[in-house]
Amino acid sequence: MRSAFFTVDLEDFSHDLCRQHGSLLRPALRKYELEDSYDNVSNLISRFQKNSKITFFCTGIMARDYPQLIKRISDDGHEIACHSYYHDHVNKTNPKDLRENILRAKGCLEDITKQEVCGFRAPRFSIEKDDYVRLEVISKIFNYDSSLHFSSKAEFLTWRSEIPFDINEFPVASQPQFGGLFNVKLGGSYFKLFPYRLMRAAAVKSHFNEITPIFYLHPYDFCSGGRFLATWNELKGLSASKRLYWFLRQYQYGVVPNWVIDRKLIALFRDFDNLGPIKNSFAMGL
Repeated sequence: MRSAFFTVDLEDFSHDLCRQHGSLLRPALRKYELEDSYDNVSNLISRFQKNSKITFFCTGIMARDYPQLIKRISDDGHEIACHSYYHDHVNKTNPKDLRENILRAKGCLEDITKQEVCGFRAPRFSIEKDDYVRLEVISKIFNYDSSLHFSSKAEFLTWRSEIPFDINEFPVASQPQFGGLFNVKLGGSYFKLFPYRLMRAAAVKSHFNEITPIFYLHPYDFCSGGRFLATWNELKGLSASKRLYWFLRQYQYGVVPNWVIDRKLIALFRDFDNLGPIKNSFAMGL
């Protein structure tokens, strides 16, 4: 059987959406929904995998406002990694502020878990392969990064030969499908909106191209009924058109089609063995 890493980007959708777009309100974290999401994914992977431990990339806001959940995840044996302090675009953050943000988040997470936070993933994978300044900031703070996309080992090795400093990268594969019409990433809206067979084909192709698949999901993927969505009132302060756009657009992330996630994950866990926390593979030099 083929193997893969399974990861969760632990963030609160409504809080991040309102902050990013300038709402006058800052919703409290959806604590009950976050707890339910964690219960769901941990129960599923425990049922279908011998190795039930995975990596959670967590924001500093999660650590600040819901430390109990971070501690519970860590105590359950999962890896806690860093997803920056706020869920902001890394490529729009100046390097000095980036360093301060990720050090702040790393410190918050380590205070809770009492363990070193080894890994980092940029929110929304918002960093380019040639952004050497920001990548170097990340490399000096963390043991590994998982923010970039590659389609093959050859592409990855070419990039490694050109980057002017050492960085340990665990890339999330992006595979061209349908003759290169578009690239499929192994998670997020791709996982929800596309047929499972397409996701599986992309992961198999990654193996063929010698890139270990890394799947990624979010808490709002595991909750049906739009429980993570920002309300109309919480979007107060946005222009009328922007408010309507994001009120409707967020249904792509938090509603459609969340009802298929459990079925797809069960198929995924049956088709791919879990490699466990990424930091363990890094420690073994894999």
